[in-house]
Amino acid sequence: MTQREEIEAAIKTWNDGLDSGDIEAMVSVCHADTVTVNEGQPVTVGTQAIRDKYNPRIAAAEITSGYDIEVLQFFDEVAIVSGRFYGTMKMHETGETLNPAGRLVLVYKRDDQGAWKMILDIDNNGPA
Repeated sequence: MTQREEIEAAIKTWNDGLDSGDIEAMVSVCHADTVTVNEGQPVTVGTQAIRDKYNPRIAAAEITSGYDIEVLQFFDEVAIVSGRFYGTMKMHETGETLNPAGRLVLVYKRDDQGAWKMILDIDNNGPA
């Protein structure tokens, strides 16, 4: 598998976990101290913070998600990915369908076993 395919697989694992409600799949591709910088929210650090942030979202909606890589750069054991995210959230309580979309930067670093783990997630919502 190429490095690009490995990164794509890590992103797919995250998105599949989000879409199926499997938070443990999501954090499986994260470094223990992953930093998340999501628009309009405080900066968080760690996989427990990811659980705390995403579990309520997963409980509140049926989610589908996607991501298009625009730029992927490798710097030895670090990969920087930038692109667009998009998806749907069908809210359980109201039936309303939201369409989140925007820009995203992810940074991955190889762990001691050679797997790519997300160390930084930055997004902004709005026109993708």
